[in-house]
Amino acid sequence: MDVRQIMGAILTFSMFLMLANMIKRDHFDADVFIDVPIMTSNVEQDVFKITKHSLIQLTNETLKKDGERLKLCWNNSLLPKGTNHSEGFVTFSLTDGPEYHVSQVANAVLVAKHLGATLVLPDIIGSNGEKRGFDEIYDVEKFITSMSGVVHVETRKHPELKLVSVRVPYNANRNYILTNIQPLFYTTQYLRVITYFPSSTTSQGKVDKDMNPHSCWATFEALHLNPELQEVLDSIVGKIKGHGLNGQFIAIDYKGEIVGTSACRNDGMNRIKSCYNPMEIAQFLRRVGYQKDTTIYVTDQSRSDNGLNVLKDFYPNTFTKDDIMQETEKGKSELELKLIDFKLCSISDVFVPAKSGLFYANVVANRIASRKTEVFVPAQVTSTLARDHISSYISKRSHPAYACFCP
Repeated sequence: MDVRQIMGAILTFSMFLMLANMIKRDHFDADVFIDVPIMTSNVEQDVFKITKHSLIQLTNETLKKDGERLKLCWNNSLLPKGTNHSEGFVTFSLTDGPEYHVSQVANAVLVAKHLGATLVLPDIIGSNGEKRGFDEIYDVEKFITSMSGVVHVETRKHPELKLVSVRVPYNANRNYILTNIQPLFYTTQYLRVITYFPSSTTSQGKVDKDMNPHSCWATFEALHLNPELQEVLDSIVGKIKGHGLNGQFIAIDYKGEIVGTSACRNDGMNRIKSCYNPMEIAQFLRRVGYQKDTTIYVTDQSRSDNGLNVLKDFYPNTFTKDDIMQETEKGKSELELKLIDFKLCSISDVFVPAKSGLFYANVVANRIASRKTEVFVPAQVTSTLARDHISSYISKRSHPAYACFCP
């Protein structure tokens, strides 16, 4: 492994340790974690040139590179191989929303890799308790293909074996796995990994340079929507783009149910907010120059919230899922709807996070991977320059995902 790979591995180790803290961060200024070595990127430079503008005024260079994925520092043909294959199996809990799934998958891959176990794909349990088969949400074939040479994957459950659940800290390193999990694995031969995020970022043992490439690979390559759900997503994207100038749109992650609650507080002394309401979002967009005919998609899940009417008064081309989905598509589960929101925020031309948290952080990770770096936070500063509102994940290259990619 050359010096660049070693440095990348060390940074990636830091990346996943610090991801645990993203869940607990309360405000947008807290998205600064580490200083990542600066790499040449014209995309960010082009974003900074934007002042007052409509979506169609993005620079040609930005539009040309937008959507072209960055290259992971490792590919699966060069990934360090796991230990010799054993007779045992590792499955894992896949729960809550899509922003958690990437972490749960990456952790399970690490455990299976270091134990030499076969990875068994689990069912998915949504935040409201709904149970879906893995193949009902994600593309099993692409998952198995992406893991070729990393871990062996199968879908068959093993009821003949006693399944034992074990809590594993996110991005546990090889030393932790071999010391704390391997003895139990040898005894049971069938483990379920339940990923948790430690309150402390203190690592166990030394940095395992063979582990982190697998984390990056699993995070960005393993999970793809199944064809049916991808078709629904493509249909929704097509309808939204049909309303936009040059087919472009802004995606806003807004959770109406938290406005006015303790989860949406304002630190008046430091002028720090953890979320923004529709009026503040509308005023922000108008202030930095987005015109009335701008097309906007909002992820609001609340059917009773009338707050979005304010945003629609400013921007009539504002849509939610109820506005844009066909009747046959509205029967999707809450989990599927959250996935659609997550994907739309990841692929939109501009993303505005109205709420801090893991959803925001992992959407930005996807956007970094595909060079979609137009992420604007509606901060309370009064600047009319878009560059003054770009997420510090991007402007300061502070997002841990940068450690996964090579220039």
